[in-house]
Amino acid sequence: MKSILLASLVLLGPLTSITNGAENGDLRMAKIFADNMVLQQQKPISVWGWTKPGAAVSVTITQQHQVGKQGMTAYQQQTKARVHAVPENGEYVVKIQYAEQNPPRLPTQTLQAKANQEGRWQVRFPAAKASFQPTWIIASSDDTVVAVQNVLIGEIWVCAGQSNMGWGNFNRKDREAASADFPGLRYVAWDDSYYKPLEDIRRTINWQECSPQTAERFSAVPYLYGMFLHRYLKVPVGVINVARGGTLGQTWCLRDELANIDNPIIKTVLADYDADTAAWDNPQQLATIMAEWEKSVEVAKVEHEQRVAKAKADGKPEPRLRLPKKPGDPRSGWSPPAGLFNATIMPIRHLGIRGVLYYQGENNNFMRWTRYESTFPKVPVSFRQAFGEENLPFGCISQPGWGNFDLDPEVATVAEGYAIVRDIQRRALADDPHGDMIATYPTGNSYIHPAEKLPVAEYASLWALAKVYKKPVQHIGNTYREMKVQDHKLYLFFDIDPIVKERWKNVTKQAYWQVLPCPREGNAEFKGFIIAGKDQRWYPAKGRHTKLDGNWCIELTSDLVTEPVAARYGWANWPTGNMVGRNRIPMPTFRTDNWPIPEGVNYSKEAQDQSKQQLQELRQLGEQQALDRKIRQAQVELPRLEGELYRGDVKGQVQSKLSRLETILAEMQQDKWLSGKIRGDHPELAKSIKALQENVKKLKTQAKAIPGK
Repeated sequence: MKSILLASLVLLGPLTSITNGAENGDLRMAKIFADNMVLQQQKPISVWGWTKPGAAVSVTITQQHQVGKQGMTAYQQQTKARVHAVPENGEYVVKIQYAEQNPPRLPTQTLQAKANQEGRWQVRFPAAKASFQPTWIIASSDDTVVAVQNVLIGEIWVCAGQSNMGWGNFNRKDREAASADFPGLRYVAWDDSYYKPLEDIRRTINWQECSPQTAERFSAVPYLYGMFLHRYLKVPVGVINVARGGTLGQTWCLRDELANIDNPIIKTVLADYDADTAAWDNPQQLATIMAEWEKSVEVAKVEHEQRVAKAKADGKPEPRLRLPKKPGDPRSGWSPPAGLFNATIMPIRHLGIRGVLYYQGENNNFMRWTRYESTFPKVPVSFRQAFGEENLPFGCISQPGWGNFDLDPEVATVAEGYAIVRDIQRRALADDPHGDMIATYPTGNSYIHPAEKLPVAEYASLWALAKVYKKPVQHIGNTYREMKVQDHKLYLFFDIDPIVKERWKNVTKQAYWQVLPCPREGNAEFKGFIIAGKDQRWYPAKGRHTKLDGNWCIELTSDLVTEPVAARYGWANWPTGNMVGRNRIPMPTFRTDNWPIPEGVNYSKEAQDQSKQQLQELRQLGEQQALDRKIRQAQVELPRLEGELYRGDVKGQVQSKLSRLETILAEMQQDKWLSGKIRGDHPELAKSIKALQENVKKLKTQAKAIPGK
């Protein structure tokens, strides 16, 4: 240890320049290496950067203050001032500190590297244990030194996706931030897009210690997720948030993975994007694009002057000048194929991380779910390839409820993109031993960005603790396993959380509430289930707990489905499903069928218009089927209600049924179109209806004579 330390001191020598990973033209580390960062424990620690081609580089990692002080004296002094400074106003201050017993010590180590022809260098230190001990990383080449300080070793999670991952709005932030004093929780965020893989981050980024001041700027789900893990695991946690609002699944994939998809939509999207970026790479084509825009600007100005003159002549207010939007560079588009993956994931792909938390899909709801069938399965594959770990954990947060609550299933099953997106995610991860879909639909509301983020992060952290860290916590609601049909009834069987299964494994006579999903409200109606026959028409189903062949299951029935063949649960933008497992964790949405899903595409104007028309027709058909179903269900329910209302009263039941019949016959006369068609096209039927009306009047008279109430 002493010899390594002395060697490091000799290596550093006098400091002629100190930078913090900044580009100085000579030596720098990759920008992800910055003050306050976290390194992944239990995995080799790679450090890389750039300098002059062929230059020798020495890299030291240390927890020895003497060595670290040689690397960044100015920073050490600043740190002491920040930690121990007393406020000028004399205000009483309390800081959270971590008390470690027998902390693991990272021995000071120095490795040598040589920059390649592009000037890139890299070293790889052995794996280290989690530690709250301040760590320094110091690199030197010739007379230049770069260093980062206050580094911790713990768990790193990459958070990716769109706005519900990127936004900080949540309804407990005002009281949560004030208590967010977790200096062992570190956070860094940026977003960027580029048409080619980048070797480094294109902007300056800053890792932040979590404090009541900095937490105000953290995104809600990543912060809460990191906080839950930090408190449970009692190790430093680093969160890298690269989410960007409004992104599609295609932007979170490797370009090579997209290119291997045999789908005409994806091939069209890629070809169109390549043509756009190629034009901007070609100076002549770019000049033409900008010249056309400038010409359109001049035309707009001339037309505006004409409108202004006319407005003055008419004594009207002067209109605003609206210029054509300047063409944007598609090479850094908002959500192009592989764009965000190229600019945010590829630059950090050599960094050791624990896993990926992904929260995206909302934007594929809007006429883009057909392509999502092909692109989403490539998302976990791309992350695993980039980081070089085929078993890299991948947690996918599914969409919260949104839109119209309690929508008729006939409509929801043909026009609800969220339901389809959730199902795509579920099916893609169903057989993935290191990935899961995390159900969050009960957290939704009528706003696409629901503020109830704490349970979202809680469900996600329970998944990580159970599946990644193997902790004894319940992490999932009961999951669908298989279906059986018997005696015109449909039976669903479920798996339970491993912790729950272990708890009740020795109970010979298990109760339904121990092994089956139950309504959140307790002894309440089962909500969210629908069933269908071979005609593929969906109907709300009644559910109950029962046993089939000695095994607990849920029985589903409908008065209108005599031969059920399929079931779905929670199939809507905003599911009515109220089924939960132990600890009230929501049961994931699912379907037992593999019937084709309505197409939703918008890769071209023609395709979008055609898809919209088809969906509109399906929606109209669904609305008609829903009305038909309600009428038919009412016809089934009404005799039951009459029986309950007039129990033991023959006169009351007879009069009620005759009144219903009289009302139906009257409707045939009141509907002008229907009565006209009956008289004109079916005169014999018109006579029969009239005769039936006369008979009903006679029967009502006779009913009055029946003894009773």
